[in-house]
Amino acid sequence: MQNVNPILATSPLMKLIQPENFIGWVYAIDYEFAHVMTNDLWKYRALGIPHNCFLVAASFDPQNLAQTPEEEMEIVLLRVLGSAKLPQDDDLVRTKIDHFKDQKSPTGTPDRELDDLTRSEMQFGGLKCRVLGTFFMDENELWLGSDLESFATATRLNVYRPHGEALSLIANYVDPIRRNTAREMAEQLGVKGEINPFQIGTVRYTSTDRLHRRNARAEKVPVFVQPADFLARRTAVLGMTRTGKSNMIKQLVSVVKRVADESHARIGQIIYDINGEYANANQQDKGALADIYPQDTVRYRMLETPGFRELRTNFYEQLNEGFGIIQRELEEANRITTDYVRAFVNLSLDEPDSQEQSEHKRWQVRVAAYRTLLYVAGFQPPPGLSVKFEASAEIRQSVQEKSRIPLPEPRLGLSLPQAKEWFLALRQANLEKPLKSSSGKDWVDDSLKTLIDMIAQRQGSAYISGFKILADSLKYHSPHRTSEVADEIYELLKDGKIVILDLSVGDARIREKVSTRIAQKIFQKSMEIFVRGETPPNIVVYIEEAHNLIGKGMDLTETWPRLAKEGAKYRISLVYATQEVSSMHPNILANTENWFITHLNNAREVKELAQFYDFEDFGDSLIRAQDVGFARVKTLSSPFVIPVQIDKFDPEQERRRITERKGQE
Repeated sequence: MQNVNPILATSPLMKLIQPENFIGWVYAIDYEFAHVMTNDLWKYRALGIPHNCFLVAASFDPQNLAQTPEEEMEIVLLRVLGSAKLPQDDDLVRTKIDHFKDQKSPTGTPDRELDDLTRSEMQFGGLKCRVLGTFFMDENELWLGSDLESFATATRLNVYRPHGEALSLIANYVDPIRRNTAREMAEQLGVKGEINPFQIGTVRYTSTDRLHRRNARAEKVPVFVQPADFLARRTAVLGMTRTGKSNMIKQLVSVVKRVADESHARIGQIIYDINGEYANANQQDKGALADIYPQDTVRYRMLETPGFRELRTNFYEQLNEGFGIIQRELEEANRITTDYVRAFVNLSLDEPDSQEQSEHKRWQVRVAAYRTLLYVAGFQPPPGLSVKFEASAEIRQSVQEKSRIPLPEPRLGLSLPQAKEWFLALRQANLEKPLKSSSGKDWVDDSLKTLIDMIAQRQGSAYISGFKILADSLKYHSPHRTSEVADEIYELLKDGKIVILDLSVGDARIREKVSTRIAQKIFQKSMEIFVRGETPPNIVVYIEEAHNLIGKGMDLTETWPRLAKEGAKYRISLVYATQEVSSMHPNILANTENWFITHLNNAREVKELAQFYDFEDFGDSLIRAQDVGFARVKTLSSPFVIPVQIDKFDPEQERRRITERKGQE
C-alpha cells in the first residue's frame, strides 16, 4: 500500500478539511445521496448547519496523512437537502413525549429529569445530502468530478462544514479545462490580457443568517464569477419584482464595462429599459448609468427630451424604414382590401442605379410624390425640406396650366405646399390627356398615379380615403432624426457605447415595434458581417420583462427567439430578466448558460426551473425567502448552483474605479 505524496499535505485538497468544523459521519451513501449522522454539540461548534449548505466528507485523517493510502485521497462534496430519520428516532420521540407529560408548568422543572445517557442520545440526528461531486488532485491541480466514481459502504467518511478559505475554494471553483477554455474564448472575442474574476456577492444559505453570516466568528465568503462567461452567452435573471433583478443587471453592465476598459476591447451594451430605471437617476440608486459613464452612454426616448436622442424614425429621410412601418400598420389593421391600397403597399422606393437615367428620374419623381403624400397626411416635415426632380418643358407647361398658383421648376426645388399643388395639377392634366415622356411612355406611370390619386383622394372621379389611411403611422414619425435610428444604434454599439432605450414613456405598441426593429437590425448586421468572413462586434443585449418578447408560443424564426438562440455565434450576448419562467420560450431556457434566481412566488415557476441543473434543491427556499438580492447562481464556469447574497450596486465605487483607471493611463 503506497503512502500519500507529501506534497498533498499543502495542496488545495487539504484546505477543504477543517477538523475544528467536524459535524458527524456518513452512515449511508450511494451515487446520488449521502445520509449523515450529526450531533447538536458538533453543529453548535460549526455555527449550525443551514439548509442547502455545503459539507465535505473524507475517509482520511488530515492529521495523519502518512498512514493514508493514495486511493483514499479524495473529498466528497455534499449539499444539505433536509433531515433524515435515524433508526432510534421513534423511541426518542416517545421518550420526549413522556418527558413533556411530567411537566407541571410550561417553564417549570419536571418531576423526573432526563438522565445523561438519554439526553446524549437525543442530541443525535440525521441529515439527507445530495452528492455534488468529488474533489481530487491530479498533476498538482485541484479537480472536481461531478459524481462519485465509486463508494465503499463500510468506509467511514468524516463530515465537515467548510468555512472561510475552504468555503471560498468550493464556491469559486473552476476546473483547469474550463479556466483555459474561458481564456481562449476571451481572446477570440478580442479581450486581451488576463481579466480577473469579479465579485458579485457573498455566500448566503438561508434567509435567517444570524449564525452563518452575522456571528462574530463567521466570515462572509465572497463569490466571484468569470467575465468570459457572459460574453457571447445567454444569461437569465429571474425573480419577482423588487427582489434585486435590476441591481443584478447594473452589476453586469458595470462588469462588462470594466472588462472592456481593462482589455481595451470594444463591447457595446444595449439596455431595453422598460421602467426607466437605468436611464434616469433615482434616490434609491444614487445615480443612473448615464451619470456614471457620461462619455460612454447614449440614451434614447420615444418623446423629445433634453439629454435623450429621438427613438422614432424620420419618414422623410429614412424612406424605406418609414414605408416599412406604414406597410405593417396597414397590414395589421386589415386595410389592404382595395386595389389602390394594394398598389400602394407594393411600391418600391429603392433607388436604382444612377447610370440608368430614365429609371432614376422616374424614382426621383416617385419619391417627391411620396414625400408630398406624407406632408398631406400630416407628417411634420423637417425644417426647410424641399423636393427636386426633373420634368420636361412640355410637362411643366401642362401642369402650370392646371395650377392655381405660379410654380417654380421642380429641378430647382419645390416646397411641400408647392409640391402638393404641382402633383394635383399634374393629375388633372393627365386625366384630360395622358402625358408622355420623350420616349413615348406614359409620364405618369402606375406607381405615380397611385400616389397622386391618394394625395387628391380621388380615383378617377370616385372618392377614396387616400392619404387618410396613413394616419395610424403618424405616431412613429419624428422630424428631428437625420439617420435611421437602428443603424445609428448599431454604429454606437460597434464603438463600445452603452445604449439605453428608455421605453417607460410613449405608446406601448410603438415601443414594442421599435424595440423589435432595433433587435432585428442588430442581429441582421452582425450576421452579415459574420457571413462575409469578418468579425462581428461584441454586443450585450439586456431586456426586461422578457416573457413579453420571447414568449413560449413564438416561432423560432421570429426576431427575438432567433437572436436569443443564434446570436451567440455572432458575438451577441443576451441577458434577459423576467418573473414568469414558465412563459419563456423553452428553447431559450434550454440554451441559457448563466442563471441568477431570486424569489419566485409560486410552485409552477419553481417546477419549471427545477428542470435545469440542481435548482430543484432550492425549490422551497425560492418560494419562502423574499430577501432582496438573495439569489441562487449558476454560471457557465461553475459546476453547481451557489446561494449568494448579491452585492448592492455602488455608483460611487464605480466612479472611483473609473477615476483611478484614468489616473493610471
